[in-house]
Amino acid sequence: MSTSTHTNLPPEIIEAILRLLPVKSLGRFKSVSKKWNTLISSPQFIKTHLHQTIKTTKLILISNTKSLYSLDLNTDDLSATGKELCFGSPDSPPSRWEQILGSCNGLVLAIDEVDNIFITNPTTKEVWEVPRSPFALPDDESFVMYGFGYDSANVDYKIVSISFWDTDNEHNPDCTDMFVSVYGLLNNCWRKLDNSPYDHAVGHLTSGVLVNEKLHWLTSTRSGDASTICAFSLENEGFEEIELPDSIDKGKAVFNELVVVGEKLGLFGTPVGNDLWVMEEYGVGGSWTRVCIDGVEIDPVKPVCLVEGSDGDIVLGGEDEVVVYNIDESRCRNVVIEGGPSGRFAVGGTYFESLESPKCIIRTLLWC
Repeated sequence: MSTSTHTNLPPEIIEAILRLLPVKSLGRFKSVSKKWNTLISSPQFIKTHLHQTIKTTKLILISNTKSLYSLDLNTDDLSATGKELCFGSPDSPPSRWEQILGSCNGLVLAIDEVDNIFITNPTTKEVWEVPRSPFALPDDESFVMYGFGYDSANVDYKIVSISFWDTDNEHNPDCTDMFVSVYGLLNNCWRKLDNSPYDHAVGHLTSGVLVNEKLHWLTSTRSGDASTICAFSLENEGFEEIELPDSIDKGKAVFNELVVVGEKLGLFGTPVGNDLWVMEEYGVGGSWTRVCIDGVEIDPVKPVCLVEGSDGDIVLGGEDEVVVYNIDESRCRNVVIEGGPSGRFAVGGTYFESLESPKCIIRTLLWC
């Protein structure tokens, strides 16, 4: 679009056209004029663009050198193009990433090898370092799990921390409290909440799985040690229980994994026979549906996402491999990766492109 053309169009027409463009094009168009830069960078435009554009899932790989790679999957020929993700200024040293803790609306929560936590946007390359929690327990004496999501009622991105003492050492061997704190991006601070009523010290140390603006963990009840799913509401900042499938062994269910499948809560793992259970109607225990996954030769394996435009294809991630599994045909096909890590890697998570900006959210508060 030439300069003379866009100056003759009404502002509302220009905005309507820009809202339909992909994020990377909008990044280039910021340089067209000061007005366009201001418009594209405004919180209202970012929110509108987020809800109007088509979202294509991208995978995040973590290499054995602790670098992050974005992976675009081409479902036509089962190929994928990888690209290393670099944040900050070109002169800043690359971070060595340890784990992806969650993603929401194009933002990705990641932790580096020295336990610094960052909210990043892999598309715009923006990065925001989260301040250390004043409620954190000593690293070498405790365990911690995180969750990340968006609270639409309070217009805030939140990080939830659940930590507990390592009772196998001499430090607080009798303390079994599960400490909960929450970080709000809008106010850029941590708050301490009531302790969790569940026992998070059993099973795997995993990040909270985000569905329906709630973070989910497999845990055990304090009475009877039965496994359950606890859901933490980002709006109300309290816990509730989600029923497990009736046929699941409640004593061993905590050793499975929770996943997201097409924006629905899923349960997967060896104790359930490598089958995938999907909760078709959120919060309704009777809506769990079993999906049989047979003939998968890689181990361990984990459902990562659905293939866009397909009802029967699931992307599975294993160690150094990404495969597409067709439910109807019970068939696995390897994804050929070009431009990805040269050595070993693991699938860290997923995201989609957006203009969402952690710094913009904090600036919005300062402007109020």
